[in-house]
Amino acid sequence: MSATGSWKSWLGFVVCLALARGVLLAGLVPPLNGPDEPAHFDYVQRVAEDLRLPVPQSVCAGYSAENRALTATLNEPIKFRPERPMPPLSAFVAPDPDQPSSRATTGCGPASTYPPLYYATAAVAYRLEHDAPYLQRLFAARLASVGWGVLGACFAFLLGVAWSGRVHDGALLGIIVAAQPMVAHLSAVVNNDAAMIASATGAFAAVALLGREGGSRRAFYLLVASTMAGAFSKPLFVFILPILGVAVAVVLDPRRFGSWLRAAAALAPAAVVLFAWSIHARTAENLPATPSSQPYAEIAAWSLSPERLYVIWHKTFWMCWGWLDTWIDDGYYSALALSVVLAAAGFALGWRRLDAREHALAWLAAAGTVSMLFALNGVEIVLMRKTSSALIQGRYLLPLFPLQALALVTGSRALSRRLGGWMDGAWAFAAVLVLIDAASVARALVRYYA
Repeated sequence: MSATGSWKSWLGFVVCLALARGVLLAGLVPPLNGPDEPAHFDYVQRVAEDLRLPVPQSVCAGYSAENRALTATLNEPIKFRPERPMPPLSAFVAPDPDQPSSRATTGCGPASTYPPLYYATAAVAYRLEHDAPYLQRLFAARLASVGWGVLGACFAFLLGVAWSGRVHDGALLGIIVAAQPMVAHLSAVVNNDAAMIASATGAFAAVALLGREGGSRRAFYLLVASTMAGAFSKPLFVFILPILGVAVAVVLDPRRFGSWLRAAAALAPAAVVLFAWSIHARTAENLPATPSSQPYAEIAAWSLSPERLYVIWHKTFWMCWGWLDTWIDDGYYSALALSVVLAAAGFALGWRRLDAREHALAWLAAAGTVSMLFALNGVEIVLMRKTSSALIQGRYLLPLFPLQALALVTGSRALSRRLGGWMDGAWAFAAVLVLIDAASVARALVRYYA
């Protein structure tokens, strides 16, 4: 790394970008206006106040008095109402924080069946501000998410360097991951997706390091640690494990049976954690049982309609802040779609000039994305029949974004080389993403404070 550039300077730049971006957004987004943030923060408050896990019950009314008071005054008036600005903070009158009843909660709710890793880190931040007002404790918990976002940006830096051997590519991947608007949003509110995305980024970085170092022990240990952290963050991580398994076998040599055994050995601890936690939390038993009368065919026709798939897997994947009620102009989504198309064209036009690793990257990113889309849509159809609720959101695909970002960089660069352009297409894509991220911040300012 030292031979190809000053990695410390570039890594420091990526860290500063992710940190500044996260702290800014943590203060900008109104309290409890992240996806399901009241439920996630209630889990944090339960752990921080009582040093106990929540009661694993998805449907209940167990929030603390502080949580309910803030939700009623600052959250409910604007949730799903993008035409309404945020009420003044003075509208929130917190219950007496010195009264144990103000902070008491069972922690039950939509987040109560999740594993505890993310909430433990947020509870540590909460405890550091234990005697502070409610809003200050909430901001401290958000800073834990910012920390996960910074960690994810550092892993993205490692992914870029391990893939190409160039420090500049590490900085490029770090900037892209930090500036992805939806990743940035989830890394600035109380939500365990922040830990899951960072863990997935670490896992993909470990796979790239395995390929560069010929299956080194440190890369193997990083893979085990990252996947276990992901499993201890959110059960959704289970969808990433098969993709990681194939990736490990590919970089080690898929023709050797031992490569598949090493992949299985690396991912087995995470699989055990996911299986054990699902039994402990009784996840299947805690789903709301309100069966739909519609047949599967009708549910699938609605769930898989092209218009809905575009909104879910493109628009809410890239930028849909708050309670899925804060959007940017459609032109920005079109620009992002065009960027993906151009990267795919780069692979197609430059295929013969790409090496075997880049071919494998293209196939893995495409197959991994398609497999996750099929799996998540299939699970939703089954659960809609059982619960009558639509569940999937574009952010559920974000753990795969590090791999997709690497493919976008490679495809964009291949296109610019094929066309003989003077600018590196990968950096052009990063510039577009930073611009759209800035537009997202501006949209949030107008949405909440204009």
